[in-house]
Amino acid sequence: MKKLLFYLGLCLVLLCGGCATSPPQTKSTITSFKTILILPFEYYNPEQREIFIVPFKGIISGPIKMSASETLSQVLKERLLTANLPYQFKFLVPQEAETLILETLAESQSFPEFIKRLASKTGVDAILYGRIYRYQERQGSGFSVNEPASVAFVLVLYDGSSGKIVWAEMFDETQKPLSENLLNLKIYKKIKWLTAKELAENGIELLLQKFPGAKR
Repeated sequence: MKKLLFYLGLCLVLLCGGCATSPPQTKSTITSFKTILILPFEYYNPEQREIFIVPFKGIISGPIKMSASETLSQVLKERLLTANLPYQFKFLVPQEAETLILETLAESQSFPEFIKRLASKTGVDAILYGRIYRYQERQGSGFSVNEPASVAFVLVLYDGSSGKIVWAEMFDETQKPLSENLLNLKIYKKIKWLTAKELAENGIELLLQKFPGAKR
């Protein structure tokens, strides 16, 4: 990870020119994808210039549990494989992803080129990236809490042939009492105080319901 942070500094100027958010492409382009690379979730660091372009602003960051990336990456993998989506998925473990990103950064002169090279190296049509902004565990039990679970993350899909963003969704939720809004039951699914993992699992399910190719 230290190598990756060092390379981020070196590549800041390199990728800066591609930092404008691209508009989503047409549905026909998205549904032509056959294979998608799934990168492990990354942590948001406000003191670090991020590599991947995310088309969301103003997300409130907060504490992130050390195991959050592993947890969310595993949940995402499980949900993708059971979601009956019309794609094949290729998953990378953190070490593989870090090495590949370092190599590809060194060869790229813009963000779109970086995405295109990454897709070419892995033989995929698109790349799915996730970033965690907050993953705070509840303080208490399922029946009573001092602090509820709070989770915020984004998923972004990039077209491997153009480097553009073709789909992006955000989940940002701090659990509230159902007495405040019964509609929250759609998010929480249970009449209890959720753990951060349970809240994140529900968030990933909600986002994947909006994923290109998902049956609504």
